[in-house]
Amino acid sequence: MNKLLSKIGLGEKMANNFLAILIVAFGGAIIYGLPYFRFDYYDVYLETYHLTNVQMGVFGSVLGVFGMISYLFGGVVADRFSTRTILTVSLVGTGLGGFVHLLPLNFYALVALYAFWGISSLFAFWPACVKAVRILSGSGDQGKAFGFFEGGRGIAAALMAMAAVAAFRIGAGKMDDQAMGMRYVIIFYSVLTIAMGILAFFTVKEDIKETSERITFKGIGEVLKLPAVWIIGLVTFCNYVFTLSLYYFTPYATGILGASAVFAATLAAVKRWFSLFGNVGGGYITDKVGTGRMIFVSFLVMAAGTAAILFLPTKASSITAFTVLFIIIYIFYNVNAAMTWAMMDEGAIPEKYSGTAAGIISTVGYLPEIFCSLLAGSLIDGHPGVTGFRQYFGFLIAMLLVGAVMTCIWMAFLKKKNSKKEVAEN
Repeated sequence: MNKLLSKIGLGEKMANNFLAILIVAFGGAIIYGLPYFRFDYYDVYLETYHLTNVQMGVFGSVLGVFGMISYLFGGVVADRFSTRTILTVSLVGTGLGGFVHLLPLNFYALVALYAFWGISSLFAFWPACVKAVRILSGSGDQGKAFGFFEGGRGIAAALMAMAAVAAFRIGAGKMDDQAMGMRYVIIFYSVLTIAMGILAFFTVKEDIKETSERITFKGIGEVLKLPAVWIIGLVTFCNYVFTLSLYYFTPYATGILGASAVFAATLAAVKRWFSLFGNVGGGYITDKVGTGRMIFVSFLVMAAGTAAILFLPTKASSITAFTVLFIIIYIFYNVNAAMTWAMMDEGAIPEKYSGTAAGIISTVGYLPEIFCSLLAGSLIDGHPGVTGFRQYFGFLIAMLLVGAVMTCIWMAFLKKKNSKKEVAEN
């Protein structure tokens, strides 16, 4: 197996830990099935739980608020405790929350549940994943490592989403009971998440944390002084605006272009298979050309593709063109989703601070969780029809262009940093 991995360009360290990286990747996809599945079944979720678009946006804001608080301290926790323990507790806890969702919850109870998921799925889980992948791969393989990590997440998400569609159809049955279909989806995600937590406990090595020093909460101050952390955080911020905005392409297809709910859910599932092109392909290219150039191109392609969708006629005949454009955008989005984390090595962030740095970057980068869903819901409710979507997508395009500018700043930072290094060596 190692010989095969070496032939495709993986270093010895990454080849030895390739299976562990994939396990972390699968867990990193499955844990977000419950907090975010509502977007794949947007219209059905609204109807089943008698919600408005603004209320749906509130769920995202709640996740964002609790996530912002969680990431900052969760990163330090990820540098101090066992990765296996963090993965297991986070996955099992999130899955148990899914069974709570089966109860007859009103809006406020759902808010409390999403607050719980904001802690269980975000606190130390994500920083632990980023740290594990960085440590399990060599310095020269960071692009490929995070490419395979995000690619593995994409495959797991694709399989999970397709199985969820099947569960929904079985639950809905011949009577087209969409509420029952939704319950089947929740049960499926809950069981799968808990099962993944148990698998992580028995397969992820306990001693991953021992490869870097344990740090205290004072380490946050050291990491905050690193310019690379702030630039990566702002690049992540712009890309995460798109991450959250992806979910609104589905209701645009159904509500504006006239696509069916089954088509939208199927597209949401199928699109994840294309993540490999961006994740893995982008990882190989990035290790050769650098993260800055690759991410810059991706931001521009995403902005241009989104603008092209807005120019499509608002009728069913545009669904094919919409699908093609959406897949292209999604591929380049996945380049950025993986490569922003590869920037940590390129920016020379000390490995011992990997978890803490990931936590701070996530605190800054995932701030859009607080307002994006709420903004989208407000615009869509306040300006019915295509107008609200155009206003929100216009905001999205602006943020993607800001991301391109931040990437230019990153390249200038690296150039200056490398120049100082050369002078010091001479």
